Amino acid sequence: MMKKKSITEFEWLIMRLLWEKGVLSVKEVWQSLFPNGERAYTTIQTIMDRMVKKRLLQKKKIGLVNFYRARIDEQTLKQQATERFVNATFNGSFGSMAAFLLDLGKFSNDELEHIKKLIEQKEGKTDGRGHSSH
Repeated sequence: MMKKKSITEFEWLIMRLLWEKGVLSVKEVWQSLFPNGERAYTTIQTIMDRMVKKRLLQKKKIGLVNFYRARIDEQTLKQQATERFVNATFNGSFGSMAAFLLDLGKFSNDELEHIKKLIEQKEGKTDGRGHSSH
């Protein structure tokens, strides 16, 4: 089993960009995320090299340029991060987390309807399009 990855907000930015674009150089990541130079190029390079060591990214040198790609898919990383969060915050209870989120009351009506449909699907009451399976 692969060790769950601990990932910073900054690393999430880089991962999302690489999931969207595929393979990029440090310069391309830097220009995409910080077009006005809000962060130094060398900062991005250091973070991406750390991400290689953490096995989040894979690096390949082509000529004089290093290119990076995500080594782990988005779904897997989100699942690992969510499990880590739920274990630390809700003592491993996804039900407690769901109840907490619902109690916050930050869902739109559309989001609540979508959640209801997902629950019905999981319970086997509908086929995913809102049609009864009975």
